[in-house]
Amino acid sequence: MISKILVFLGKIEKSLFLLVVLLLTCAIVLPGCTREKGSAPETKGESRGIGCAIYDRLPGDIAKKFEVNFENKIKLVGITANRQSQDKFEVSYYWQLKDNLGKFTNVYVHFTDSGNNVLFQHDHVFCPKRSFEELKDKFVKETYIIDIPETAKGKETYMKLGVYVPESSGPRLKIESADGAVLDEKNTRASVEKIKL
Repeated sequence: MISKILVFLGKIEKSLFLLVVLLLTCAIVLPGCTREKGSAPETKGESRGIGCAIYDRLPGDIAKKFEVNFENKIKLVGITANRQSQDKFEVSYYWQLKDNLGKFTNVYVHFTDSGNNVLFQHDHVFCPKRSFEELKDKFVKETYIIDIPETAKGKETYMKLGVYVPESSGPRLKIESADGAVLDEKNTRASVEKIKL
């Protein structure tokens, strides 16, 4: 009888050990699996980040070049957007980091119709997990695959973007100058591309 009790207690001990390991794993992994929140109530285009590549010189694969200067901290120097399928497109944003962004860590991208109504968004953290020291004066290419929401399919859209503090109504960086982009939202948002979805 005592041997049966010891075997039973051994099984409980193993089960408790496995439960503790599972809980610890969840506590470590799940906090990094949060969904980004958009700043507007419109649909957010789901996306998959391909990468944040760093270059000493501007890459030669930019489809559309321009220069949008956000308070002399960061410049958007180009964009490439290609349709991948009926439901997805790939977009690359090309940046040059000039100064520490501080709390201005996020990029917002609004896809609007001709009436300036936001159809969906692609807000994201600028080149996550990279330090200012790694990126200063370098050229950064961020690439994403974005799902096209049903409500935007077949529509002509305008990509408009800016840099902001990721808080409710967080402040945006002002655009000092824009060569090749139209500005709105009190010079905080640049219209950089027109796409037929």
